[in-house]
Amino acid sequence: MRSGPKPPSDLTKHKGIETVRQIQFLMVLCSVLPPDGKAREMLRLALDVSNEEFPDGVEPIHDLHPQATKTWLEFFWTRVGISPEERELIDWQNDKPSMDIAVEELQEAERRLGIRLAPRTVE
Repeated sequence: MRSGPKPPSDLTKHKGIETVRQIQFLMVLCSVLPPDGKAREMLRLALDVSNEEFPDGVEPIHDLHPQATKTWLEFFWTRVGISPEERELIDWQNDKPSMDIAVEELQEAERRLGIRLAPRTVE
């Protein structure tokens, strides 16, 4: 096992470095959430959902405006064939007190880390 800092990443040799950093940030972000918090509860529910294949008829999102993402999410969550695990996740996110607490927890984690978990479209 290596000890000490690693040398700087060479972006010409490691084309997936941005994705690696996203994964690492997600790991750290999850690790600083309150252990018995609502955000962890939601993440556990989300990880229990098994979508082996992306649902038919659901196109990738292209517009990240809050109203456009709301419309996309409503389409995603009202499609035919929702699993019981997905239904539980949908019910969870519709519980305003739980969502409000999870928002506070995520914002506090982002503040502590100095990085915001923000969506961006894929080219």
